[in-house]
Amino acid sequence: MKQTGISLPRLERADSLITRFIDEGRLPGAVTLVSKDGAIVHLNTQGWQDIENRIAMREDSLFRIYSMTKIITSVALLTLYERGLLDLNDPIHRYLPGYQKLEVNMPGGISVASNRDITIYDLLRHCSGLQQPPPADELQAGTRSLEQLALEWSTKALIEQPGERWIYGLSSDLLARIVEVVSGKAWDVFLQETIFDPLGMVDSGFFVDDARAERLTICYRLAKEDGLSKLDGNGPESPYRSKPIFLGGGLGLVSSTKDYLRFAMMLLNGGKLGDVNILGRKTVELMTLDHLPKGHPNLSIGTQCFRFGLGVSVVTDIAQTRCLSSLGEFGWGGAAGTQLWINPQENMITMIMIQVRAEVPTGIMDIYKRLVYQALEA
Repeated sequence: MKQTGISLPRLERADSLITRFIDEGRLPGAVTLVSKDGAIVHLNTQGWQDIENRIAMREDSLFRIYSMTKIITSVALLTLYERGLLDLNDPIHRYLPGYQKLEVNMPGGISVASNRDITIYDLLRHCSGLQQPPPADELQAGTRSLEQLALEWSTKALIEQPGERWIYGLSSDLLARIVEVVSGKAWDVFLQETIFDPLGMVDSGFFVDDARAERLTICYRLAKEDGLSKLDGNGPESPYRSKPIFLGGGLGLVSSTKDYLRFAMMLLNGGKLGDVNILGRKTVELMTLDHLPKGHPNLSIGTQCFRFGLGVSVVTDIAQTRCLSSLGEFGWGGAAGTQLWINPQENMITMIMIQVRAEVPTGIMDIYKRLVYQALEA
């Protein structure tokens, strides 16, 4: 056990947590993974990927990763930055029609001119000032293309001055459209050629074909009073079973636990996995610094408190996180409960993959991370 740096008996507490949530009817099932020093030290499947048909969760189950798509989008954009094809300080109107001299809707119904135009840097750190997009599921099943979405928002008033406040929403989708414009390739093609194929991510993409359909987990809703109910299945009626019109930069990808682990290991290794270089080491360093505006308050989700880099959460003050953590830890999660933490200090990756759109906070991700970190040995 010493060679892993993790006490496996203490790590069983994390498995017990998942079991308890399944028994209480708050979770259908989960795949959990801990990698340390380049090796998987814990990989477990519990519960069901389909409760009604009693189909057990499996290591290669496929998950709708929702906003974990955003980390991949940031990496994709940064590959173009490394080629010298764009600059982070570029105004986005250099690549997208509109987005010039936008008005800003201030409190009290007052509109003022924006102080400056939105930049790529603003999009990467979610400080563009843009209004909120439609709900994620509406976008995923809708008929807008990425280009049409970018055009639709190109003249809308902002809700904050560019560069002043973190606003979660449309930024990653505009980054994806910029990648299309600069590369001359469709968004899904660029991801396949630049990230998925080189990293050997064989199960990641915007839809699940017939051959893999039985591996797509059922997505559930957790209501406060009614418990779990089916939100989206894996049959032909699911928007994830055929190529969607909307190929998002902020949501929409499907992946497996081991597939996303390969992406995470690349980032942990400074942009490299084996002989494949996706990013340079200095670019990953830039990506994982605190890029929130000076004086901006910390961000929080659940019990976690963090700062924000270029598409990832970043820990810069362990005490302020209010949880077990390390300086430099980074990651992100998705709306259906998929979550990733990358810890360079411990040379460790922690993942939990579930499929529940919770209407009431469960705290499972926060507690799970705690129960993994408490197992680290001296």
